[in-house]
Amino acid sequence: MSTRAYRGRSPEQRVAERRGRLLAAGLDLWSELGWSGVSVRGVCARSGLTDRYFYESFDDRDALLLAVFDQVRDELTGRLLAVPFTGEPRAVMRTMFTVLVTALADDPRYARIAFTEPAGCPALEIRRHDALLAVAESVAEGVRSAAPEENPRDLHGTALFCVGGVGGLISAWLAGRRPEAPEELAERCTDLCARVFGV
Repeated sequence: MSTRAYRGRSPEQRVAERRGRLLAAGLDLWSELGWSGVSVRGVCARSGLTDRYFYESFDDRDALLLAVFDQVRDELTGRLLAVPFTGEPRAVMRTMFTVLVTALADDPRYARIAFTEPAGCPALEIRRHDALLAVAESVAEGVRSAAPEENPRDLHGTALFCVGGVGGLISAWLAGRRPEAPEELAERCTDLCARVFGV
């Protein structure tokens, strides 16, 4: 690989830019066609890059799509973790759910990839499970910080129960089975979790 800068960009910057274009194409195609409908050829055509550049960044199609999932997960969890865990616990919950539901409503691609696409890929299911556990841990820490005197005995288990239930509500909402406005869904999630946590 050349080490010379081209148009003011280093080789590393050019690789990163191409990788970003491939990820963007993968995100679009996955949301449009589903996991099984994405191909290396289609990603290359959408990104305007050759397969040489695809394999520069990814071993195969699944590696690209797992990286797309990681990107979506990190974006959504980053927004949630940016919510300050201070103040009245119910208000904190409402803010978190509003942030999450608004993000999904604003970008339906994220919704399909994070919640509704049954890919049938074991590696993706492991990632989804790990993401669920990580979010539950963050919620447990938030509740512990906001209301230390009101914590349930099994705080992590309670958080995991709530996060799983919220995921079910959001999946039903995304499928059109709960015709609620985003703010109504966020309030519903807040009500249910506040009851479970006893805050």
